[in-house]
Amino acid sequence: MVTQAYLTLYNVAQTIGWAAALAFTLRSILTHDGSLASVYADAGEYVRTFQVLSVMEVFHALFRLTRSPMSAALMQWAGRTHVLIAVTHATPALQSTPAAGVLNLAWAITEVIRYPSYAMGARCPPWLNYLRYTVFIPLYPLGAGAEMKLMYDSLPSFAKSEAYSVAMPNRWNFGFDYPTFLKVLLCVYPLLFYQLYAYMFVQRKKKLAGEKAKSA
Repeated sequence: MVTQAYLTLYNVAQTIGWAAALAFTLRSILTHDGSLASVYADAGEYVRTFQVLSVMEVFHALFRLTRSPMSAALMQWAGRTHVLIAVTHATPALQSTPAAGVLNLAWAITEVIRYPSYAMGARCPPWLNYLRYTVFIPLYPLGAGAEMKLMYDSLPSFAKSEAYSVAMPNRWNFGFDYPTFLKVLLCVYPLLFYQLYAYMFVQRKKKLAGEKAKSA
């Protein structure tokens, strides 16, 4: 009972946060004649705050408050937060690009549907369940494409600044080249995306089939 109440409050809070992110994103687009250049400046604070707070979902999985695998929750949180904070927020030149705007928009639409469906649980209406397992079809590729574009465009900046890199020699005898890490990540990103995308189609078939069975 306490666990369910906590999870409901958490999902309601995330719903409110992402609704604000979406509202500021749309207002930015409309007030700038359809341009995405100011989206990150206008809505980025909400996106950053509630994306970082979603680390709680890793702990929910760890302590079995939810049925999500902890590895999947951690991978999704770390991947998103890395692109948002370590790459985009750390590189001002990226923040006014279309990719940053698309990222904000795709994430906000996805989450403003996902979190209410979690909050309502078994009471989730069929139309919302349908949206949850349908909007990902265009939004996931858009989001993943924006993430890859931001990482790719950040390479010259990180090569110049050497931020996050560890040069040899040092007392730990350890070297790390962040631009190389990004290049490797860009190579494996399509595979990681495909796995998640395919999994969502499996879930879509299962969940929407369940809705049809209920209404039959």
